[in-house]
Amino acid sequence: MAAKIKLQRRGTKNKPFYRVIVQDESGAPVSNIVEVLGTYNPMVEPSKFEVDKEKTLAWIKNGATPTDKVRILLGKAGILEPVDLASLTKRKSKKEEKAAAEAAGKEKPAEEGKAEGEVKAEAKVEEKVKEEKAEAKGGQTEEPANKEAEK
Repeated sequence: MAAKIKLQRRGTKNKPFYRVIVQDESGAPVSNIVEVLGTYNPMVEPSKFEVDKEKTLAWIKNGATPTDKVRILLGKAGILEPVDLASLTKRKSKKEEKAAAEAAGKEKPAEEGKAEGEVKAEAKVEEKVKEEKAEAKGGQTEEPANKEAEK
């Protein structure tokens, strides 16, 4: 059984409260919980993270993998080695994503020449279109007609 240690959201709207749980990875996201390891409350200052250290380490030794957020929290709690947050990739804002897309779009006109493979692919498409037109007209393609003319 491949297990995941993850957060399960509880609480009400705008007041999240999480349980740290062990769940079968291959099951549905709302499948049965194997074990509850602790709780996490991000709404209090400072945030409250309580986990049974022995149970958590036992599950990790048995092959359970924590999710990224749980891994960070376990590092802060001192159960696992701390995670270097600076090395993690940060999610870009929508403005940054738009700017990056526009910059990539501006670089393309400099590469206006078509690749050799694209030219060959276009030629094959044109041949297929000609064959389909010929079949629609009379069932013969241009090639047999040219062969007869050469004979």
